[in-house]
Amino acid sequence: MSTFRKASAVLVGVSLILTMGTVCSGATKAKSKAKVTVSASKLKVPSSIIAGSLVTGARAFSAPRLPEDTLAGIRLGRPAKEVLARWGNPTRITVGITESEAAPQTPSPVAPGIPYTPPQTGTFSSALAAGVNEAARMAGRLNPPMGGGLPGLPGYEVPGTTPPPMANTTGGAASVLTSEECTWTYDLQNGITLEFILTDGLVTQITVGGQGPWGLSKTRTGLQLGDTYKLVLWVCGYPESQKYAGRFLRLSYVNKSRALYTLLNKRVVGITIAMVPSELL
Repeated sequence: MSTFRKASAVLVGVSLILTMGTVCSGATKAKSKAKVTVSASKLKVPSSIIAGSLVTGARAFSAPRLPEDTLAGIRLGRPAKEVLARWGNPTRITVGITESEAAPQTPSPVAPGIPYTPPQTGTFSSALAAGVNEAARMAGRLNPPMGGGLPGLPGYEVPGTTPPPMANTTGGAASVLTSEECTWTYDLQNGITLEFILTDGLVTQITVGGQGPWGLSKTRTGLQLGDTYKLVLWVCGYPESQKYAGRFLRLSYVNKSRALYTLLNKRVVGITIAMVPSELL
């Protein structure tokens, strides 16, 4: 082989090595960046904060960046038949009617003279805006007492009764929107109580209650029944509101993650999640 050909071969080899090194370096950086992206939502919690919870080992926590949507193996907004398929016949069934006031009808701005009916704001609109007492029941006016030792959430009305008419302060003709709510309660053999509130056949609120621990009570953040007050605050931050209802302390994160935690003796004994008004339109 001539000297020229040898030199060309050497140059080609060096070029290939440099190219492969650049590609590998880029791939390594991409993998590293991907790992950082994936782990960005993970939350490091000191063992001293986890201590006191019923489950202390092999715990993983995430910041509440996404709204809660699944509890007890059921996703919010799913048909009622999925609850029956997983949990069978409920222990108790409660049926009631909720009412909410719609805005007065006004002529449509697009086609004058044609009545305009505003969209239904949903049964949660007042619950999400009126503080911890309303947030505690989150699904509107009907929320029966839990059978597992938890008190009835504030605002409970006798099933089958109709709430008093809402006052019309707008001066126009207001319409009342009604929807049927059905609550299915499950008293499980392990001492856990489940409540599913169904609005027009869809799961709009889920509550799990009991001393725990129970894996299916785990939220997106990694919190579950049996966790402590300090752990909830470390993971979710300071609550939007907190208030005692008898011996039970309710921590509301409704606006941040549509979740509410009920504690007894500084330990979580109830978790409630519910759909927000925009999801019911």
